[in-house]
Amino acid sequence: MTQTTIDCTSTTCAYNNHGCTALAVTIGGNTKEATCSTFIALDMRGGLPTADGHVGACQRIDCKHNNELMCEAPEIIITGNTAHCTSYEAR
Repeated sequence: MTQTTIDCTSTTCAYNNHGCTALAVTIGGNTKEATCSTFIALDMRGGLPTADGHVGACQRIDCKHNNELMCEAPEIIITGNTAHCTSYEAR
């Protein structure tokens, strides 16, 4: 199993510095929307020195890409000010 890469355009996230700089993110959200639970809106930037983030865990057991709480999508796309996971697909 490989870790899923992230394409993130959520510029309000402290881990977005020309891409996701978190070591690994968790995908969660509420019943209506899958979101990046690692998202944090701060005026500073943090994380790794390079944008090479991956999905560490997925809490969306209803997503067709979720296998034993791991994301099996080749890539996920995170967008908007709420870090919406546009790659989410219900089973």
